[in-house]
Amino acid sequence: MIGTFETVAASCEFNIGDFIMLRRSFLLALGGLGLSAYAAQSKPIPQRDFRTADLMGGSFAMQTSHLALTRTGNPDIVNFANAQIAEQVQVASALGAAPGSAPLRPDHAALFQRLQAAPSGPFDRMYVQGQIRGHRELLALNTSYLRSGGNPVEQQVAQMSLPIIQRHLAILSNLREVG
Repeated sequence: MIGTFETVAASCEFNIGDFIMLRRSFLLALGGLGLSAYAAQSKPIPQRDFRTADLMGGSFAMQTSHLALTRTGNPDIVNFANAQIAEQVQVASALGAAPGSAPLRPDHAALFQRLQAAPSGPFDRMYVQGQIRGHRELLALNTSYLRSGGNPVEQQVAQMSLPIIQRHLAILSNLREVG
């Protein structure tokens, strides 16, 4: 049985204090990167590059998390959704974009529509499954870009994002039990 967000965090072999410290460090570092991101983005960006793909994944995470805040009664999901929104705001800022400004990919848009139409009973399970899928995609994207990407600011964003994505996947694995 799932308890509080702290219980979920503890079962992932880290304590909530470590999670909060890592999250604060991540957000502060991304905030600092955001100041230099505009200068680093001086050339036109191809349509399907790291930045675009990361922002599209972030838009999906933000939109579904905003929806979760209005649809769930599970405090663990509320905590996760709030953290997800805050982190995606910082990532978008670090990449020189307005949070949630990237369009949803067609498969993300279809999932978002299914979530909007879902009855309250299966909503939590569908939200968690969608977040797991999205985080796995972001993990692959950030890992790949860290190995072969050419933009130093984007590589820093990828490097700082990886441990957060991995921790989110651990938390989501435990939240999968809901519903």
